[in-house]
Amino acid sequence: MKKIVAILLTVMLIIGCCPAFAAGRLSVVQENFHYIPGYWNYGYVYTKVENIGDRPIKVNAGVLEMYDANGEVITSTDYVNAFATYLMPGEYTYVKMYEDFDEDAAVPNDYMVTLTGKSDSSKVALRLPVESNLAMHVVDGWREYNYMYATVTNNTDEVLFDVNVALALLDAEGNILYVDSHNTYSTLGINPGSTVTIRVDINSSFMDYFEANEIVPASVDAIAYVLIDND
Repeated sequence: MKKIVAILLTVMLIIGCCPAFAAGRLSVVQENFHYIPGYWNYGYVYTKVENIGDRPIKVNAGVLEMYDANGEVITSTDYVNAFATYLMPGEYTYVKMYEDFDEDAAVPNDYMVTLTGKSDSSKVALRLPVESNLAMHVVDGWREYNYMYATVTNNTDEVLFDVNVALALLDAEGNILYVDSHNTYSTLGINPGSTVTIRVDINSSFMDYFEANEIVPASVDAIAYVLIDND
């Protein structure tokens, strides 16, 4: 617990020693749209957002609208699937938003995503060291898998439960192709100084989409974190 407490005290000292700080501010570093056809058709928007302000901020809300060729709204959603939502200055994270379409709906021609943050230092997303890699076309028995790996290290002095990992699949230019996540919940703890490797299989619908559009996954970026109350 000592390291976690020390980290939180450091955060509080940094905030307290700089009264001239501006507010936290979200900046969209990158956004990518993918339309995945199938039995149900889905439109996914992945964004990478960074806190470019000087104080903690939380990814709080968002709206995604998709339009047809005439600029008319086909569908919209305010459901935001964000990871490590509590951002310290300079930290980034990934956000996933999506909506499904029935078979008669028009194919989206354009979209707009709006994300908002709010000042919130009630929690800290304590980030852990993590290494990631990609293993494509792994044959196991009768099936072929495409795995994203994240190896997380507990660099604190207590057992950590409820470790969250967000994994972003990227192409050679760093465009976001796919985002998934994993949580160890309360049943698996990582001992101090130990590592655990998490393996996530890429959804087969996305793999079919990549192949059909000659999109080549190249790497994985991972964020590992534990939410800590900032009392």
